[in-house]
Amino acid sequence: MHAIARQNIHTMVSASIYLTLSAMKHFYLLVFLAISVSCSQEKKKEKPQTADVVSIQYNILNTLPHDRAAFTEGLLIYKNKIYESTGQPGQSWIAEVNPDDGKTNKKIILPEPYFGEGITILNNKIYQLTYTTGNGFVYDASTYKKIKEFKYDPIIKQGWGLTHDTKHLIWSDGTDKIHFVDTTTLKVVKSITVVQGDKKVRWINELEYVDNFIFANVWQTNTIIKINPTTGKVVGVLDLQKIAEEAARLSPNAEVLNGIAFDKNARALLVTGKYWTKMYVIRIY
Repeated sequence: MHAIARQNIHTMVSASIYLTLSAMKHFYLLVFLAISVSCSQEKKKEKPQTADVVSIQYNILNTLPHDRAAFTEGLLIYKNKIYESTGQPGQSWIAEVNPDDGKTNKKIILPEPYFGEGITILNNKIYQLTYTTGNGFVYDASTYKKIKEFKYDPIIKQGWGLTHDTKHLIWSDGTDKIHFVDTTTLKVVKSITVVQGDKKVRWINELEYVDNFIFANVWQTNTIIKINPTTGKVVGVLDLQKIAEEAARLSPNAEVLNGIAFDKNARALLVTGKYWTKMYVIRIY
């Protein structure tokens, strides 16, 4: 833009040799103002793309102990109990977590080569995903007895995060897509693309359905995004960098933030990460 303006100025100067010095200065000033107004207008056009994304604030209400050997993939609260699922072949399990000491009674252990991923509980059934094998499992939430095994709908790339809206399973597969899956047929009913402004958001991971919105970890970041389940638009961003930094100080083995559970009674979120020593109870606003 500036190069074109200078070229136009030189052409006009050559053609108008009778311009006085003061007139030339006035001309340069007008060109500069025109460029400034044009750039300002362009910036104003860009603002609405992210104007509707809110920075979500939070307070830490409490901390709970967490099993530092747990490679967390899923976290939820069901009937006032905390449930967690973990990954890694030979180390994947689903268990109820004791909030007093973080210890678990590993009632469901996945055999190799399965790599456990997200879980959710709906209608007293535990649904569990695995990473790349394309297999999912359904268990009775009371007895932990396996009800069935199922194959993924071909539309779904992998198993990552899982939650529900009381009607459908809500499933992430590591892409920018979130899938809504029928609980009976286990087929995809619809899919949404997650976008922030005009950019797609990839690596959607662990999920939690909170007050008609989807909250999602973004893999390899310390942020949780709030997603409109109808449009796929990101409407809020929760930056948990400070919590992640504390987790890293407490344990050199601590890895990425992963795990979101919503406590409806306390109106609070429970968050943790892979190999973290703590779970954090936070209230957002």
